[in-house]
Amino acid sequence: AKVVAVNYDDFECPFCSRMHQTLFPELFKEYGDRVLFIYKDFPLAEIHPWAIHAAVDANCLAAQNSDAYWDFADTIHAGQREVGSEKGLDAQTAAVDHIAILQGQKHNLDAGKLQACIKAQDDSAVKASMKEGDALGIDATPTLFVNGEKLDGARSIGELRALLDRALEQAGLPAPPHPATPAMVAPAPGK
Repeated sequence: AKVVAVNYDDFECPFCSRMHQTLFPELFKEYGDRVLFIYKDFPLAEIHPWAIHAAVDANCLAAQNSDAYWDFADTIHAGQREVGSEKGLDAQTAAVDHIAILQGQKHNLDAGKLQACIKAQDDSAVKASMKEGDALGIDATPTLFVNGEKLDGARSIGELRALLDRALEQAGLPAPPHPATPAMVAPAPGK
């Protein structure tokens, strides 16, 4: 792809959840054939205690099936409150594991391999992604790079479209058509 959008994400971050829900599914559907969307792990473990665990589980799913990864990302971002409402870190990570196992079943993954990966909690890939983010000067999530242009924080769909359209234009590609935004309807003049 001539345009690459890389999002540094934290599965426990409420702003990441908003950004994820802005990017997916609407922008992904609009730009999916023109823009490569990549997620990188950047869990802020000091304030989000189960974020690294969720990132490891996500990577366990991604190792077998990318659709399982994306479904997990959708589910975790939409269900942060439910996971966070569990009493204690052990219960929270168990809830994350349960979501990962369900996604594995939904996508017919090798259950033994998935469970072994989740149990091992090998965070080396997550730590490597965090180190890469540190080298890029990332200090908050979400942080999105579109062809190298950095955008911090959750942004509106309009801001993201403008950034993606500009990147496509610079790459010599047309922007996709965007759905019409509802215009304000003026009241009918009275008699």
